[in-house]
Amino acid sequence: MGVQQAINIAIFGMSLRVLNELKERVLSAVPNHIQVNWSNIAEPQLDILMINHIFVDSPNIQNLIKNRNIKVLRLINNIEKSSSIENDILYLPINHIHSLHHWLNEKLTDTQTLKDHTQTNSIEIIKPVQHKHIKEVLDEIQNPKNGKIQIFNNDGLLAIADPRNEWLWQSPDYQPKPTGLSLNYTYATQNNLSWITDSQQQDLKQWLWNLIWSSPDFIELCPASISSFYLEIWPQPKNKIDRQNILRMSACFAQGAQITTVATQLNLSEQYVKIFIGACLATEYGKIIKDSQTTYQPQKQHNETEQHFMKKLFGRLRHRLGF
Repeated sequence: MGVQQAINIAIFGMSLRVLNELKERVLSAVPNHIQVNWSNIAEPQLDILMINHIFVDSPNIQNLIKNRNIKVLRLINNIEKSSSIENDILYLPINHIHSLHHWLNEKLTDTQTLKDHTQTNSIEIIKPVQHKHIKEVLDEIQNPKNGKIQIFNNDGLLAIADPRNEWLWQSPDYQPKPTGLSLNYTYATQNNLSWITDSQQQDLKQWLWNLIWSSPDFIELCPASISSFYLEIWPQPKNKIDRQNILRMSACFAQGAQITTVATQLNLSEQYVKIFIGACLATEYGKIIKDSQTTYQPQKQHNETEQHFMKKLFGRLRHRLGF
């Protein structure tokens, strides 16, 4: 019996249903003596990338393809060409695996692609492609010089954005949840825009603010050196659990306040407050100020009249902002 060989394959930008179906088809199509290792696009020893065609032109994907010897199979929905492969493009859905079997066997004949399990430790580790700094990505997503763009991460398409007019259309397949530093963008073609007429138009910056707020990995957006902040535009939080804290922080920083003062006064961690500030800085909702420019002065005690006033204030704010 020969040494078992392995292949590292990543599937990117597809829905969970299509992802699972593709995995089943691939496992049926590869030779029995080859073990398939399912990987992500950050895998240094990635061999084959199967990718939704709308993401191929994104900067990170292009860098990955250029810098490594990776076989790329683009995935496109086309019922008329279903299951066929032309010029390294696989047309979905897959009704049979003949073309996929042929394509995989052709790529696997390259002995450089196959890896012996016994030699894994001796393979030179390739440095992973570095993610573009998330601040640069967010700046480009909001850059009015850009036309319509697609916003995506490792889970697939999140939304289509129009930075010029500050509008956004969330993908019907996207379920809002925290994102990581894989957040990126690529330019949208006319073919990518067919579904947005049926999607609700949203404010781009508010949508981004809520995405950043829900993603703890983005705390780096708040510089470590910052001590005071001034809020110019109030965010409209979608998370009901955090809404009160966000409104309270907004009320403090709208006067210009120190981070430590707000954290202490509201009984919140500084990290929690910095995520708020990072989201506001990234969406240009406020600016860093000097400690001497702050005007917020917390009162240690509130009498009943003041407490009643604050409740009425937050009630009016919730009504005005549509909460």
